[in-house]
Amino acid sequence: MKDKSIHLTNEKKLKTKKVKDENNSGSWNKFLTMLQELGKVLQFPIAVLPFAAILNRFGALGIGYSTDAAGNITNQVGYWISLIIQKPGSIPFDNLPMLFAIGCAFGLAKDHRGEVALVAVIFYLSVSALTGEGTLPNMIYGKTLTFTDKDGIEWSKLLYVKVMQDKDVIKGGTYVLSTGVLGGIVTGCLSAYFYNRLKEIKLPTALSFFGGRRFVPMVALAASIPTAFAFAIIWPWIQLGLISFGTAVANPDNPAVAIPGTTAYAVLNRLLLPFGLHQIMNTFFWFQMPVTGNVVSPGFGSNPVIGSETITVMGDINAFSKGISTSGLFQSGFFPIMMGGLPMAAVAMIMTSDKANRKEIAGFLGGVAGVSFLSGITEPLEFSFVFIAPVLLGIHAGLTGIFMAITSAMKVQIGFGFSAGFIDYAASLPQSWALANARDSIISNPLWVLVLTAGAGATYYFVFYFTIKGMNLSTPGRNVEVASNNQVNTASKLSTIKENSSKTDKYEVMAEKIVQAIGKENFVSIDNCATRLRLILKDNNKIDDALIKSAGTYGIKRLGNESLQIVIGPDVEHVANSVRKIVEK
Repeated sequence: MKDKSIHLTNEKKLKTKKVKDENNSGSWNKFLTMLQELGKVLQFPIAVLPFAAILNRFGALGIGYSTDAAGNITNQVGYWISLIIQKPGSIPFDNLPMLFAIGCAFGLAKDHRGEVALVAVIFYLSVSALTGEGTLPNMIYGKTLTFTDKDGIEWSKLLYVKVMQDKDVIKGGTYVLSTGVLGGIVTGCLSAYFYNRLKEIKLPTALSFFGGRRFVPMVALAASIPTAFAFAIIWPWIQLGLISFGTAVANPDNPAVAIPGTTAYAVLNRLLLPFGLHQIMNTFFWFQMPVTGNVVSPGFGSNPVIGSETITVMGDINAFSKGISTSGLFQSGFFPIMMGGLPMAAVAMIMTSDKANRKEIAGFLGGVAGVSFLSGITEPLEFSFVFIAPVLLGIHAGLTGIFMAITSAMKVQIGFGFSAGFIDYAASLPQSWALANARDSIISNPLWVLVLTAGAGATYYFVFYFTIKGMNLSTPGRNVEVASNNQVNTASKLSTIKENSSKTDKYEVMAEKIVQAIGKENFVSIDNCATRLRLILKDNNKIDDALIKSAGTYGIKRLGNESLQIVIGPDVEHVANSVRKIVEK
């Protein structure tokens, strides 16, 4: 009887442990899904930057050539044309926090209606106003950690940075406290949360006009006060640490910190790619990390115009667009990889594929290699080997870190508006050239990036080629075996689709195959980011992977038992729209 009791107790403990493990696993998967969802919505505001960066940089270049060192206009026609080009391009960079607030709110709202964008704007502007100069932060920390200027006025280090009259004389202080992109993300996420919870709220008849969606802006305004207080109390200390971190790491003149910092960032950036979490880290380094330096006007002259005052700008992309002398370190190392390394990795995979499949694989990988070179969009190419040959992802991450370390050691400073492709390289060249001339360093010239691109291309080709051959990796078109029963079933489904389909549009055909592979009744939600179809399913194990791959997709990623990501490419939105039409019929 005692043994039976012990057995039942142990069995109960095992069941309890199993339930706890399942709950922990479910919670972890839910957390990862939430992070991936956030990473997806961050693409909304980032998507407006590429063309804006081109306008901003070429407009600024024209203004530089149309004015003298004192800022006087020397060419009226050139100046006004350049100004008209530059101003629209600068708007997204000057208003990034609000764009992130709108993008996060709209992307996370369950019905994606426009009202939530209005809520996000109200919320963000309220928090921004309450954390600006002369408001809550000054009230709380105005006399904390102060420094004194030449006139005896005290300034808090938590809120201001020193403005120097000369090397030893403090002229005053510049207010630098800014919640920046983080403030936009927080207010956008909270706006979506309030909207999803309260958009159907019912009020008494006398107040019914303010019910439903009209109720949410009032809640956002009320919530902005405690949110602003939280930022005013906590954020000054965090920003003080970030400024110290950014000043040390984002500084070419401090290689002992800058090189390992940029290298670690580059390696993690690529390793997090399969999970879609690299955008979370990118948001900090590209849009939030403080970068301090002087403003350098773009141009190819040997004597660049350098501002006399040191200023702080949030984020490496923002700082480069404004010409900050220490900017670009967290972007430069990606250019050789995306313009040379990955395209040549594609060539290596083509050359190692089975001869019978080489022509088909060349058509498949050649296109995405071209996209990588021109635009810097690399996910379709990377996902062609990420899951089927993970060792290549490790090599890719390591090589990215090496080339980032090289550009940091050379102090090459070149930035992008969206990604490190040739288009961004050409647009950034005038600013990067001026930064190199301001440093008076031949080795920092951005033309070296072309040499590094060739080096990265050769390195990737030989490393990928011999690794694939030596380890007999099953990269696309390699080690194709005789069709299994599952592949026969897939072929049968493909034949049925071909017979029954009247579609000629390639995206509609692709969508039909995806829906057939998953099952219409299995869909819960359909969404997409820049390159991936993001699906929530009832069960992501009940799908035909081979049929999805036969549709021309580049990779499949499961998260938990419900989330499924299918890598399509930069034209994913057309596929997502076609899938929705089929599923909603």
